Amino acid sequence: MAKTLTFTPKYKLALQKNYDAFISFARNKLTLFDDMEASGNKGWDCDKWTWHTKRGRKLTIVFGESLNTHNFIPFKQPFRDFAKAYVRYHQSLNHKDSKGWVGFLVFLHKALEEHSKLNNKTSVDLMDINNSIINRTESLIRQADISTSTKRGVAISFETALKFLKEKRIKLDIQEWSNPFPRQSDSAIKLDEDSRDKEEDKCPSDFQMMQVADAFRRAETPRQKYYTSLCVLLMCQPSRIIELGGLTVNSLQPGDKGRWYLMWYPAKGGDPVKKWIPKLIEDVVKKAFSRLIEISAPARAAVKFAYENPDVFMIHDQCITTYDAPQDKPLTYDQFAHAMGFKTGFISKKARVGWSNIGETKWLNNLISKINGVSDWKKELLKSQTISSDNQVVGRYSGDPLEIDIKTPSYRDLRQVVDESYKTVGFPSYGDAKIWDCITLIRENEFHKEFAVRQFSWQFVTHSQFRNAMGCKASEKDSAAGSIFEELDIYDEDGSALYLMSHQFRHWLNTKMKLAGAADWLIAKFSGRADEKQNKVYDGRTKEQKARLTKRIGHVGKSADGITVAQVNQLLDRHTSELPPPPLLLHDLGLPVSLKSLGVHRDGVAQFSGIGFCEHNYAESPCLKGGDCSVCSEHVCIKGLPNTLEELKNLKKLLDEQLERSLIKAEERVFGADRWVTATGFRLSKINTIISILEDPEVPDGTLIRVPNELDPSPVKRSLNVDEQQIIPTLDLTALALSDMKE
Repeated sequence: MAKTLTFTPKYKLALQKNYDAFISFARNKLTLFDDMEASGNKGWDCDKWTWHTKRGRKLTIVFGESLNTHNFIPFKQPFRDFAKAYVRYHQSLNHKDSKGWVGFLVFLHKALEEHSKLNNKTSVDLMDINNSIINRTESLIRQADISTSTKRGVAISFETALKFLKEKRIKLDIQEWSNPFPRQSDSAIKLDEDSRDKEEDKCPSDFQMMQVADAFRRAETPRQKYYTSLCVLLMCQPSRIIELGGLTVNSLQPGDKGRWYLMWYPAKGGDPVKKWIPKLIEDVVKKAFSRLIEISAPARAAVKFAYENPDVFMIHDQCITTYDAPQDKPLTYDQFAHAMGFKTGFISKKARVGWSNIGETKWLNNLISKINGVSDWKKELLKSQTISSDNQVVGRYSGDPLEIDIKTPSYRDLRQVVDESYKTVGFPSYGDAKIWDCITLIRENEFHKEFAVRQFSWQFVTHSQFRNAMGCKASEKDSAAGSIFEELDIYDEDGSALYLMSHQFRHWLNTKMKLAGAADWLIAKFSGRADEKQNKVYDGRTKEQKARLTKRIGHVGKSADGITVAQVNQLLDRHTSELPPPPLLLHDLGLPVSLKSLGVHRDGVAQFSGIGFCEHNYAESPCLKGGDCSVCSEHVCIKGLPNTLEELKNLKKLLDEQLERSLIKAEERVFGADRWVTATGFRLSKINTIISILEDPEVPDGTLIRVPNELDPSPVKRSLNVDEQQIIPTLDLTALALSDMKE
């Protein structure tokens, strides 16, 4: 049969050349991740790469399909090389503190693998990608058992990768593809009942928060004291769990005027900020702070020892060697176990726990193999034998010594394990602080019910640890994840188990600030946000609460002790934006008095004059009365308003004196004195009328008192040649003034 030749277009050869050059460049020119080691492989050949974020969080990418947290099926070649090249290139170009930007790799590999099987190919090659494979990848993403937001993130990463293939001229014959997964609508701005309930559920109830406070009061064990102290810090100021790591022994400080504050470093880009502690709970915060300092002391000592003693393992109280034991001497299993917190003793009537039967502890098996220069020490050296308690290799059944020498770890080897496990980027600093000053630091297994505490270790509390302590679902590997509320016999209002998320403390505080009328810029600054638009996510007010006019601009209370926000809400409970509170109530609560509450059909807020409120529309013209508010028809006095009556009486005394002098001058026929009698008397008559109404016991508090338009001559009307005598034809101003004097 004649041999068949397939013609390959020149442009495809050029694309393949670009692709090969990209792989070669990433493999041979770039050096990032060259120090990675896993399963005996290193650098490019390693299928698991790890890096740390700026805050020290460890991120790991595996080039395969994960089965669980430790096992995965590697990608097939040559797709695996493309995946590594893509990661190394982009991470070298721009360090990323996430893994979402490579989320498409698993789905694209599945689609390409299906294509290979249909075409009887054993390899999975990126260069096989076509429009059908792109559509199949989209279908796999859509069918995946992941959240809608995660699907959107994976699709965004896939869209970016396709653009990259075109820009680098690796694949040009593929369709323009855009992310088909829309951004989920924000439930915070939706009005349907489910969205409203969802938003309101984010904010915990006051009862739940009081139960947290009670847990702090009743805490007895170190675990209870630790987590309830974290809750106190989250309750007094809106913060995130990750921000607690930045609190140091010096974070709690007194201000110049005696007020105490905590210095916070926000996690979302905001500037470092002093967060003042409410006076009412200063003592509680101080107590929580001192508890954290005490509990974190061993972990802080461990990290300081590690910094001050490089290459030296910290021999602690649980070790069975002397404190000055040699660092390079191989350890027996019991010495190692006491140092690292492993189990000792018998696993059966005859067998003791030892080097040969410690189970699948991967890092330890790798360490012993590395010390002995082999890939698997059990298979290559031990060969079904066993090791005695003094590190002698003996026959499994006979117990006779064998001429096999196996090196075991020394304290110095264990120190390398400590560095690899606990040192983070920027060590020994955490942000602007030293790690040994951070008061939320704990040791590994600090509160574990089964595993021994690792005395030499240090770590920051994680989201999962805090969630477990707050009653959320425990992880399978953490058997110490019982709720502190269950331990203290504390339950929710309906008797069910109490559980809280770390972000709910922020929701609660932001909602309370909203109810108190705090401005958005202040809430954003207090919460450590760079953008005040993010406030809406943490607004947990109900529909009824949002309908109320609760924006406070002052603190004018009726009593010497002022008035609390709870009392304000109670007084305003029956009022809404459609049925606004009366102006007297608004004034007493230190709230703005709207024009509509004064009966003026115009949006806006009335200006307080000291004796009442000005209704003048300053958008039309400035004040034409020169601040002579008491006799202006655009001014409203309110019965019951503090100080109004006293101020008007003081003004009346001054006008009485002026009128008396004007009358004397008028009798002496001084030019213009009669005009003073008319003007002063007219003003005095209006003020006397207002005073009489304010003093009338039959007039209820809150009554609005205005000077009628007919008794308020207008300079504007005069300038327009309007005959005001036609408006008030029978009013004799001089007679009115003289009649008031006779009375």
